Amino acid sequence: MLTDLLTMKHPIFIALLLFCITSGRAQSSTSLGDLPPVTIHLKNTDDLPYHPGVFNHFEVIDERPDTARIGIHNFNPFLLHSRNRQLVFQRPAAVEIADYLNARFARQGAPYSALIILRNLWLSDANFIKEDKVKNAEIMGDRTHIRLKAEIYAFKDSFYIPLVRYDTVQTYKRGNTYNNLVTYYALWDRDLSAVLSDMTDSAAGLAPARAEHGRHLQREDILQFNRSRFDAVITNHPSLTPGVYASFEEFRNNTPSIPHFEIRLEKKEQLLYIQDANGSFYYSHDAWGYCDGRSVFIMRDGTLYPLWKEGNAFYFLGQAYKEIYTWKSPQAAQQNQQGVIGYYNYPADSGPPGTTKSETNVHRIYTVDMDSGTVY
Repeated sequence: MLTDLLTMKHPIFIALLLFCITSGRAQSSTSLGDLPPVTIHLKNTDDLPYHPGVFNHFEVIDERPDTARIGIHNFNPFLLHSRNRQLVFQRPAAVEIADYLNARFARQGAPYSALIILRNLWLSDANFIKEDKVKNAEIMGDRTHIRLKAEIYAFKDSFYIPLVRYDTVQTYKRGNTYNNLVTYYALWDRDLSAVLSDMTDSAAGLAPARAEHGRHLQREDILQFNRSRFDAVITNHPSLTPGVYASFEEFRNNTPSIPHFEIRLEKKEQLLYIQDANGSFYYSHDAWGYCDGRSVFIMRDGTLYPLWKEGNAFYFLGQAYKEIYTWKSPQAAQQNQQGVIGYYNYPADSGPPGTTKSETNVHRIYTVDMDSGTVY
């Protein structure tokens, strides 16, 4: 009866409530393939770098750990439940990037063709744990990241010549155009295109000098080197060795060095206790993670989170530390007493007059860089 009355008086409110409930349920899945996709389009804008006459063709080979997507973004719609999106191209990444570069940079009759090995491409929100802020308070101003790691080779006379290893993280700070009520997608379209163009422009500028003095490599050697990182034991071994990982290398090699430990549930968090030489157990917050023989867990800020694998990549759902500045007008405060949402979250380094700061730990999806063990 009460539901019927609410539906009659507040149909829009009920619709929003139901949407929030269903959105929240959708987040319970840990498979990235279940997330709603958002397509990123490379933009051929006129104000990007332009370097003609060096490459006649571009070939891109995708050697990323996860080739199914190019990032994760947590979108917070106004008054609705936040929801993760997987960022994708309309076609495979190698095809999208090659077509973009061939349309913009390829010049008929140029002396070289280019081979690009894509090792990493990831678009994400800037999510940090509280321990990260303690080490460097300035990172809390970071809003989003574009990570690109690639190797570029010039091909001529049956040989590949190394030109550049391009490795960059483009960071967006709070207070710029990314800090508004719209999503980042259209801006990522433009700025990812700019990063790719800068990469190609850098390679083009180095090509003449490197071609004369650079090493001559075979294609198979290049591919074998880039695929060798996927030979990590943890990626391919059929069984897992139980124990505590003291380092990322122990995780990669499936060789935990600490066999005696306990996992205790305290305040709904899994905490790690290691046995010392006297048989006593002490709390550890600086191990890399642990394995129970069936599943693998990573440690962040002293808390353990289960890892799951997609492709050759590992992901986990962990807590990100956020600082939110909230502004309430007197009218909004009165509306809140009546059960109506009337505040605006102002995600800036310092809020305007009348704002108050609150700290939250929200769950976000992280990935492990299988080259370095870095988490982002």
